[in-house]
Amino acid sequence: MRRNIEITTSAYDKPYITNCLYEDSEAFFKLKWKQIHDGETRETVYDLCVDKASGIATIKRRGEIESILTFDTSQKAKGIFTTPYGRITIDIVTLCINMPSVLTNCFRLEYDICHDDGNRERNIFSVRLI
Repeated sequence: MRRNIEITTSAYDKPYITNCLYEDSEAFFKLKWKQIHDGETRETVYDLCVDKASGIATIKRRGEIESILTFDTSQKAKGIFTTPYGRITIDIVTLCINMPSVLTNCFRLEYDICHDDGNRERNIFSVRLI
């Protein structure tokens, strides 16, 4: 099914509105959308998948920069970015994963990216179904 979504994240100055493929089954919650980022010339494709049994979320990004980020509230996870400058691996500490429900029409991730120097960068990523 196709749905309109509004994406809000600490990485963007303002929300991004687009259309997505939407699936919400007993086993998985999935969203897939395309986006063109500032300074990039081709589309980036995002795949968000939450395994409802494990509670683990994964976001895959394919475009000029490629990444696979895993979010698991039970343990520190890894993220991998493949850029024109090489491969970057980061640690991710997931604070919460909230799914859309009858109470809210929003998927929300709150997590810290852990840098090599010990500093953490907080990000809140949300997708609102509109």
